[in-house]
Amino acid sequence: MGYSSLYTGVTGLKAYGDNMQVIGNNLANVNTVGYKRSVAQFSDLMSVNAGCSGIGYESGDVYSPQVGKGVRIAAVLANFEQGSLQTTTTTTDLAIEGRGFFGVRNALDDSSHYTRAGEFRFNRDAYLVDPHGLRLQGHAVDRETGEVQAAVSDILLPYEEVENAAGETVRVIQSPPRATENATIVANLDEQNGDKFVSSNSPLTAMFNAWNTTSGAAFGSGNSASMNVYDSEGNKHVVTIHYDPVNKSSLSGADGGAYWEYIVTIDPDEDGRASVQGTSTAGLLAMGVLHFDTSGKLDGQSMYTMEGGAADKVLSNWGLATLSEDGAPQLSVTFAGSGAGTAQTIDLDFGLTSETASWENVGSNASAADLGTNVYGMTTLADGQRGTSVTTAYPGHGNATMFSTQDGYSTGYLQGMSVDSEGFLVGQFSNGESERLYQVSMYMFTNDFGLRREGSNLFGANDESGVALEGTAGQGGRGTISQNSLEVSNVDMADEFAHMILTQRAFQANTKVVTTSDHLMNVALQTKR
Repeated sequence: MGYSSLYTGVTGLKAYGDNMQVIGNNLANVNTVGYKRSVAQFSDLMSVNAGCSGIGYESGDVYSPQVGKGVRIAAVLANFEQGSLQTTTTTTDLAIEGRGFFGVRNALDDSSHYTRAGEFRFNRDAYLVDPHGLRLQGHAVDRETGEVQAAVSDILLPYEEVENAAGETVRVIQSPPRATENATIVANLDEQNGDKFVSSNSPLTAMFNAWNTTSGAAFGSGNSASMNVYDSEGNKHVVTIHYDPVNKSSLSGADGGAYWEYIVTIDPDEDGRASVQGTSTAGLLAMGVLHFDTSGKLDGQSMYTMEGGAADKVLSNWGLATLSEDGAPQLSVTFAGSGAGTAQTIDLDFGLTSETASWENVGSNASAADLGTNVYGMTTLADGQRGTSVTTAYPGHGNATMFSTQDGYSTGYLQGMSVDSEGFLVGQFSNGESERLYQVSMYMFTNDFGLRREGSNLFGANDESGVALEGTAGQGGRGTISQNSLEVSNVDMADEFAHMILTQRAFQANTKVVTTSDHLMNVALQTKR
């Protein structure tokens, strides 16, 4: 007996006092977003020989009894169990479901830190930052190609500085305009209105011949469908397709199906082709013939467009339209006004395309001049294949546009933001478009338990944790990202209270060791008297 037992009890007091501090810190952070509870790990101190030896009962080996020197806290480890997710109303509140950490950068000293707390907001400089101003890290998305860039950088909205009506400079995030390249329009054509453009000599080109914008008279076929398209500067224009049923009594070689002629037009004042200004051709972009089978579904189509800049309506100057790689007929249009002089090509799809991107039965029908009265062997799309929706000619169902879509749009301004499970920041713009702007980075470590706590919900990498391994959500074992959510503290109050009671009892027991050792020492001192 000596001072050793006294100091052994003191080590217990210190260890369990420190453990109470760990428990208290956990309870203090029960409402801290992204907090991971700490757990103290205990280990004994080196044992020493008690100073006596004896003989083994069976082997005869000599052994030395050892006495422990107490206890200490060997480590305080973070518990990285998933915390519950709390729903919020802010789209940039992000939570990780699974492994991984957000990466943030301190712009003042260029230091990197890692966190599970996803309370991010855009600051006045358009950076996405945490409550302490540290910038969230991610990969920019190329706005032209849509490709995710390899470099990791601060997430910064791609704003532009423009002058508003009041002469003030403001920052805006724009979605640049896109010229229409592909257009699909599907309609039902009802011949109950009858043939409005009757011609016994040229029944398939009667509408084409009737188009005359210099007369000032309104053009009406009785059957038409319109859709908006956009030029390269985002200006909206209306394209109208006029249809007219062809009386088969004026045709030879006709089958049991139906024949319709059509023309594609725009407002003549918006036609920017210099060669047609002031002529009867202004506004006329294309013409052709549609054929419907006996069930009323489109199964054949031709399209002719003006060639060589011809400024008149001579049919021989109108040749077969080019076809896109997808087998859709193409027309060329130049809009007047802003962006004038820039021709754009539009693929126009009525629901039927050529699987081989070629025309069938061209022969002598290479120009619209060959569209006479004989429709046997009429030029049409080779190996025509119908899409999900196709233009029809169902009698008694009325004329109606059933479906139309095109891929152009005007300039848009950022109105909202969302974040998907892969960590893509997606901007919603006023023109109805959505665009990926950034992908949030996510980091993993070889040893999460080796991370250094730095306060402010931050962790730091060191030799024990290993280097930060950068990736993105859902990649290489990383978790996914949930928007409008925050990961709450994973502290379990009931569990902490249980540990608190055990720690209290252990502390009390060690105080008994100290007081009892002191009593024994006093008794030993009394023996001298």
